[in-house]
Amino acid sequence: MHLFTEGFDRLTHAYVQLLRVAFALSPSVGIGYLLFFQDPDQHYASLAFHELAIAVAIVTSLFITVVTWRCYQASGEPLLRWLTLAFLGFSVIYAPHGLFTSHAAHHPILFLIYGPVSRIVMNAFLLIGILSFGEAAHAPAERRSRRFWLGWLAAFLVLDLVLGGFAVSPAAQALALRQGLEWSAFGLAVGGLFLMWRRSAGLPLFAIYALSLAMFAQSSLSFILSSAWNHQWWLAHAISAAGFLLLSYGVLRAYQTTRSFSTVYSQEVIMRQLESANEQLTLLATTDVLTSTANRRHFLERAASELARCRRNATAVSLIVIDLDHFKRVNDTWGHQAGDAVLGFVARQIDGMLRGSDLLGRLGGEEFAVLLPGTQRQDAIVTARRICEHVGNEALIYGDVSIRVTLSLGVAEFPANGETLDAIYGEADRQLYAAKAAGRNRVMPSA
Repeated sequence: MHLFTEGFDRLTHAYVQLLRVAFALSPSVGIGYLLFFQDPDQHYASLAFHELAIAVAIVTSLFITVVTWRCYQASGEPLLRWLTLAFLGFSVIYAPHGLFTSHAAHHPILFLIYGPVSRIVMNAFLLIGILSFGEAAHAPAERRSRRFWLGWLAAFLVLDLVLGGFAVSPAAQALALRQGLEWSAFGLAVGGLFLMWRRSAGLPLFAIYALSLAMFAQSSLSFILSSAWNHQWWLAHAISAAGFLLLSYGVLRAYQTTRSFSTVYSQEVIMRQLESANEQLTLLATTDVLTSTANRRHFLERAASELARCRRNATAVSLIVIDLDHFKRVNDTWGHQAGDAVLGFVARQIDGMLRGSDLLGRLGGEEFAVLLPGTQRQDAIVTARRICEHVGNEALIYGDVSIRVTLSLGVAEFPANGETLDAIYGEADRQLYAAKAAGRNRVMPSA
């Protein structure tokens, strides 16, 4: 059943990955369809609709720029700084594409050049953002640097002017100019996807980041295959908008939660963290921190449960109670830290001699106990003697001194020595004190 569950879980994870790939590549279906079946004579040249669409895109981009910038101010995450510049650069450079819509017929390069360049700038900053992932957060003064932000804003405005001057020059009339720019945007998007695959961040918002880059790459491909105002051209805009909106959603999720792009967790990640936290809490609640054995409460609960099971099945269970001899001398001679080291050392020595079904616990101070399910007293005495001899022959090297300790052990069995846990523990404790009274470093009863 366990193997079936593991196999089914792997199948569901593989299916999720398949869905992501299918969604990321879904625009290619439309691109391929229009490539082979669109009517080259059909165009939709609506200047007003184009200007409205560009205006909406710019306003949205500026809004997301502010949201991303505020996230960066809160977290200082380098990735968010480059995302801010990606949205800002896109907004400033893409705006003339809308402003020059009315010049589409007379100056087509002036109209068209700003689109691919805005995508180049955006994809470049997205790629730089991936490269910066994992870097230390920027200091507050660096985040608020007006010189940095105004410098980049000025650079984008200068680029607008340079592109405008270039677009009306004879050098801009080359037929392959737009395709070359789109291929550059395509390469940057694919490069970002490759880097994300290599880094395998595995964070939920990075899945959105990757999907957006996939959309941007296919948008550039669609622009390469299009001419102005035909159906492929409009599809390219729609694909680019889809990627932009996806990335905007990721930023908004960051803003609404942690203000950080890398610490917004999915339900799956949260569940894994909760499971890990619960495991840690369980470990802390059941384990003696000093010796890494069961603590008193957990040991007695397990012992009571095992006793009830043995009572139902009419089987035996034995209990060994162990005390370190003259342990006070260790603390008085070498200090309490040495005493703690001795307790951990003895616990490891005892645990190494037990079966997987046995349970070792620290009841308090220098007193330990071992629960031996399915074991009669005679066999438990044999185990206790082996523990006594082994620990007595071993030495703990503490600093430049060698510390040896001996043990006194008492053994009792259910049901031979009692029907309740208190009775069994009481008998084992009496045998322990008998061992101490008889000279220590021994097991009682002796046979």
